[in-house]
Amino acid sequence: GLAIMALFMIMGLLTRLYRIAGPNEALVVTGIRSQQGRIIKAGGTVVLPLVEQCRVLSLELMSFDVAPQQDLYTKQGVAVTVEAVAQIKVKSDPESIRTAAEQFLNKTPQIREGLIRLVMEGHLRGIIGQLTVEEIVKQPEMVADRMRSTCADDMTKMGLEVISFTIKEVRDKNDYIANMGRPDIARIKRDADIANAEAERDTAIKRAIAQRDVQPDAASVHQVGDSVGHGVFHQRLQHHARHARVECVVADFQLYLQAILQQSLLDGQVAFQKIQFVAQRDFLLAAVVQ
Repeated sequence: GLAIMALFMIMGLLTRLYRIAGPNEALVVTGIRSQQGRIIKAGGTVVLPLVEQCRVLSLELMSFDVAPQQDLYTKQGVAVTVEAVAQIKVKSDPESIRTAAEQFLNKTPQIREGLIRLVMEGHLRGIIGQLTVEEIVKQPEMVADRMRSTCADDMTKMGLEVISFTIKEVRDKNDYIANMGRPDIARIKRDADIANAEAERDTAIKRAIAQRDVQPDAASVHQVGDSVGHGVFHQRLQHHARHARVECVVADFQLYLQAILQQSLLDGQVAFQKIQFVAQRDFLLAAVVQ
């Protein structure tokens, strides 16, 4: 009976002395068995009472905002406010865990995050000073990559690593960022207006071409024929052009050419006048469209 009781007492004692590290933490055991301390990760160890001490270091991801209270000045001298979020954790190798334990084991999570935030804000200020506002706004991934590479040495000295750095917002008090997009907006609006004008022009030309196939009556042909050589036809074209009557310009040209044909002019003269007035028609149409 005494043997069984002694066995249970020994097992109870070992249970109290045996410490197990969780998946998100590391045990830092200091004492007579190790001068630098033993690091236990994903395992367990017996902690001898009185001669050894066991502390737990969290390996969980730390997420906090990086938002300097003071304005940051860009390469152009523009004052901007940058808000970002950083995710940092203790590295998994024993040496980094030992280093992080030396730096943060006796500090509260708030103090630890405050120290890390000061380091990152300092690096962010230096990076922003090397970039333009356009680069910061349009290439946030580039800023994040620079932050990770720049902070790497300082984070390693603390046993940490930057998992991610994301810019949430960039703003300024002088509307510099708001005015950046105005040239693009104006260009897009201008292109839309040009496309709309070209569509209206094409519609008008197609309508005029459709009317071209309609046979004019004899009176209209005779009237146009009488105007040949007296400058009346040119005046009608200019009148239509001033009033943006594209269909009338094209229709009058068709009447004019048919009048020439009905008057039985020479083939060479007809061909010459066709080319001459077709060229003038194109010029007047272009003037109307513009």
